[in-house]
Amino acid sequence: MYDFTSESVALLIIYVIIAVFVLFFPLAFMYSMLFGWIHQSSRQKKLLAREQKVAGIVGGDNIHTLSKPINLEQISQCGLVMTNITVSPSWWQLFVGGIKSIFGGQIQSFDNVLAYGRAEVMQRLREQALGEGWSEIINVRVETSMVMNKVKGRQQNKLGTLEFLAYGTGIR
Repeated sequence: MYDFTSESVALLIIYVIIAVFVLFFPLAFMYSMLFGWIHQSSRQKKLLAREQKVAGIVGGDNIHTLSKPINLEQISQCGLVMTNITVSPSWWQLFVGGIKSIFGGQIQSFDNVLAYGRAEVMQRLREQALGEGWSEIINVRVETSMVMNKVKGRQQNKLGTLEFLAYGTGIR
């Protein structure tokens, strides 16, 4: 029979921690590679369905970049409407984007993340306008910024998260 001592238990704990780190990252990378695109495409489909639902309720698009309302009706109230979202590429998208950046050209994996973030924040703005009772949102602006962008030594780490902020003037 094996006698467990505090030394052997500590050694076993160290081996388990090393095994978790050695196995976790490759498994998480493979999961990101295999299921990341499935998750992203399902999110895109849900977003498209939400866009169509709001367009059906409103009868078109209720947000505009124009500084004057499309409908020239009497404006009784106005106010700020604002929403935001943070998105980040998956490990697989970062890996493919890193390889693609060596050779140059358009990095489509990052473009997909940017397109999704912009579309999602605009849809959230539409839904928020409906929820607050605004008939239209004018002067809409979208800002994108990097979050968690760390600088290591003299090199900038480009593995940050993107924040999208959309705001405009709601009118009734």
